[in-house]
Amino acid sequence: MSFVRRPQHGSGLRQIGVLAEFHQGIHKVGTSLLDLVLPPQCLKCNVIVESSGTLCLPCWREIDFTSPPWCSACGLMLEFDPGTEDLKDSLCASCAHRPPMFERARSVFSYNQRSRALVLAFKNRDRTDLAPAYARWLARVGADLLADADIIAPVPLHWSRLYWRRFN
Repeated sequence: MSFVRRPQHGSGLRQIGVLAEFHQGIHKVGTSLLDLVLPPQCLKCNVIVESSGTLCLPCWREIDFTSPPWCSACGLMLEFDPGTEDLKDSLCASCAHRPPMFERARSVFSYNQRSRALVLAFKNRDRTDLAPAYARWLARVGADLLADADIIAPVPLHWSRLYWRRFN
């Protein structure tokens, strides 16, 4: 004969919460130990930084991160503040002249000679360690898009690019 003890109402949720806290604690300890052995480095220039997944101050300053006011369509920064409280109607000259085929887009930073190394390292040199930082940056600039989205769908790579890159 065996007896099965049924959990009291809500005790399963408490157990999950305790396990999640335990997992977070183990993760923090593991990260701290790893940081002692392999100190965190700048994502761009590899100089030692205070915490992992960040840029050093000189690299941070040279990247042209996008911020409002930006074009409500293409997401490029506007050269001047349009003075409207609702930036959903602010278009750059290019989008006003010829509206894009998409509704809205955002980018973390301007793609130029200074940011090119970060993008190409992720795309072509297996620097998947950059993904968490990119995700944080994208969540910041795309918060208004994410709030209004019904679905988020990835755009798949062509099979030949996927073969060489090994991730989408």
